[in-house]
Amino acid sequence: MDTSQKQPDLEPKLDTLPRSPGVYLFKDEREEVIYVGKAKDLRSRVRSYFRKSGDTRIFYRFLISRIADFSFVVTASEKEALILENNLIKQFQPKYNIRLRDEKTYISLKIDLNEPFPKIRFPKKAASRAEVETRKGEKGVLYFGPYASAKAARATVRFVNSVFPIRKCSNKVFGTRARPCLQGQMGNCMGPCSGEVDDAEYREMLDEAILFLQGRNDEVLDVLRSRMQAAAKARQYERAAMYRDRIAAIEQTLERQKITSDRNVDRDVFGLFREGGRIAFQAMFVRHGRLENVDTHEFETHGKPESELLAEFIERFYGQMRFTPPDVAVPVEPDDRETLEEWLGELRGSTVRISVPQRGVRRELVEMACRNARSSFEARHTDQKRARRLLDSLRGKLDLRNTPERIECFDISNLHGRRAVGSLVAFTGAKPDKDRYRRYKIRTVDGSDDFAMMREVLSRRFRDRDDLPDLILVDGGAGQVSAAKQVLDGLEIESPDLVGIAKSKRKTQPERFFKPGRSRPILLPPDSGELLLLERVRDEAHRFAIEYHRKLRKRSLFHSPLQDVPGVGPRRIAALKKEFGSFNAIKQATPEELARADGISPRLAAAIHNHLHTE
Repeated sequence: MDTSQKQPDLEPKLDTLPRSPGVYLFKDEREEVIYVGKAKDLRSRVRSYFRKSGDTRIFYRFLISRIADFSFVVTASEKEALILENNLIKQFQPKYNIRLRDEKTYISLKIDLNEPFPKIRFPKKAASRAEVETRKGEKGVLYFGPYASAKAARATVRFVNSVFPIRKCSNKVFGTRARPCLQGQMGNCMGPCSGEVDDAEYREMLDEAILFLQGRNDEVLDVLRSRMQAAAKARQYERAAMYRDRIAAIEQTLERQKITSDRNVDRDVFGLFREGGRIAFQAMFVRHGRLENVDTHEFETHGKPESELLAEFIERFYGQMRFTPPDVAVPVEPDDRETLEEWLGELRGSTVRISVPQRGVRRELVEMACRNARSSFEARHTDQKRARRLLDSLRGKLDLRNTPERIECFDISNLHGRRAVGSLVAFTGAKPDKDRYRRYKIRTVDGSDDFAMMREVLSRRFRDRDDLPDLILVDGGAGQVSAAKQVLDGLEIESPDLVGIAKSKRKTQPERFFKPGRSRPILLPPDSGELLLLERVRDEAHRFAIEYHRKLRKRSLFHSPLQDVPGVGPRRIAALKKEFGSFNAIKQATPEELARADGISPRLAAAIHNHLHTE
């Protein structure tokens, strides 16, 4: 392809490119960034795209035809180019670069030995590397991890809490209790709140849990066996049985966790599987010598070689503030391996090695990761093919214009017209698409008019007439379908199919399906995949609506009329309750008496008095 003839305006700009490291950004006709790349030599790399004898791979031919302009940034080194490329991809989200979900997974657990009867704390959010390193310097505070994901950290906390009777309540609850809580009564907590255990005995048990969290499993088992034998010799048989049960629980979980490496080694192992135009990567996280978790991602290849795809994936993967281990094992050597190692070493604060193992345990792990990547890829695409067949069959049985690749279902929930809400749930490829779920509080309808409520919800959803689904499913019969059709006709929306789903009056009969302009309902075979899918979609919409309705009802139970007074927030409400003791006393007080409360001015006191008595 002679791109110089198609894009003569880029030739002068190509001549200005320097022979230095940097990052280049390709843009389309709308000036949107469609691809970001890095280069050791910007001039050579960018010009190679536009030479007739340049790279002829499918991706590059495909990309060149879409480039209308480009820009570049010069950097001092290849490593700086790599870092800048990563940041620009996060910023612009180019469609032809590998993109991962933005998940911060640098998760550590914490035990603060400075507080009375310490407990395990799970951070509400992941911290940056700098924050974790800073926190590790806190005196008397222990951190454990990092864990491969929040899921892995929660699983660890659940296990430790089930084996070791550590305090689980918050400091606020702990400071106000005088009797053991339910956890204490069940034996899941030693009950320090009620004085059933002293600090020394609690700390002995906590030390065992700390050894386990540090990965010193042989040591904690030795300690527990020693204590079990001592308790048995002292004829403290219940205590000995307690230690026996802890030993059994730890040995059982260690047996389930396959030993994959040398003791206390942290390592990430990557595998890949490629078929057609897709590639699957699997990351296996080895922490303290044990396989802790796995993570799988799948992308389009755009014809790129595996070495380039792997390098790009590793950049995106560790660019999300993940824990960086000292050892990374891969199936093929990634492009610019030395630059990647230098960058990862800077993230970690020490040397990181990326290698393609040829033998031993590390090679076995890479092969396992590749097999799992293949299994994950095949399972996903088998599910997709099965879903496609089901959706094609549904199209035929309901006589739809479109294959219902995306279904949006609407439901209304209210209690005699009060606190009415609507819900929207979406299924893409026969699976819930929760990013598209929406909730609607009914604003314009008074009373129990479900048809009017459905019209309001649909009008609000489709008023922009963008991003339309293939099938609109409404919970209801011919009346709801007619209401929905009025909205769509008014908005001049014709492309989606419209179907209503209604329960039969007879329990022995399946759901009935209604379509506009068709007097008789359609029945699907009982227990058929098509019927089960639509029932699942309808039930999910119903659950989502009911959940929102209950949330609003619960919120109204705890709503104070004082919250409706402009200028009265939680602090002033607390001051009024402290001054008068109850809401009735506040309501009976005069404006002069209300003004005695902290933070209540005479004008605000008059407004509160007037609002309460108007209500």
